[in-house]
Amino acid sequence: MIRKIYLILTIFSLSVFSGTELTFSLKNDSIWRGITQNDGEPTLSTDVKFSLNNGFYSGFWIENCCSENNSYPNREVGIFTGFNKQFDDNLEISISYLGTNYPNSKKDNFDELSIEFGFYNFFISYFIGLDNFPDYYELSYSLPFNNNYFYLSYGEFDSFKNDISSNGSNLSIGIESNFNDFDFDFIYFNFNSNGTSDLDDDGLIISISKKLVF
Repeated sequence: MIRKIYLILTIFSLSVFSGTELTFSLKNDSIWRGITQNDGEPTLSTDVKFSLNNGFYSGFWIENCCSENNSYPNREVGIFTGFNKQFDDNLEISISYLGTNYPNSKKDNFDELSIEFGFYNFFISYFIGLDNFPDYYELSYSLPFNNNYFYLSYGEFDSFKNDISSNGSNLSIGIESNFNDFDFDFIYFNFNSNGTSDLDDDGLIISISKKLVF
């Protein structure tokens, strides 16, 4: 962890600070790659993102998730750092590192590298798992209309440590709307397990978030 923090501080020392985004969110469940993280319970999260003028960014998040039962971690804390390059209004590339940590269940910690290409409203994301964590890819599309966004995504994820409950594909369809500086999301998710149909799942996620920019 110390080396990760040192890397973030080194990157930030090489450029001019651009801005900070602070986001608070409340939703009726936490869904990660089509899988419920909080057993249908309300979920609070906060994330902070620092940006530099040269395209580098970094930050962290915390969420009260993953409490499916008493043996599961009861909160998730993560850090990220990366670089984003926008060539014009229709093409961008992002490369980042993500470290996801569970303070009371360190055996579930995992790290990933991500690469994302955006072309017009289409996005291709590939997550490279580190230390034997599985890779993940996702295809998504976002369409702005009025003061809203319609988005659609599809992803595939292999099982981790032979846990077949995480092995499968997921589909999300949603609408994001802004009202009085609050963002409202209405998302239908569907998880199709590669192991057994008993693990298939779907539902509606409703969230409200507020972003502050400094």
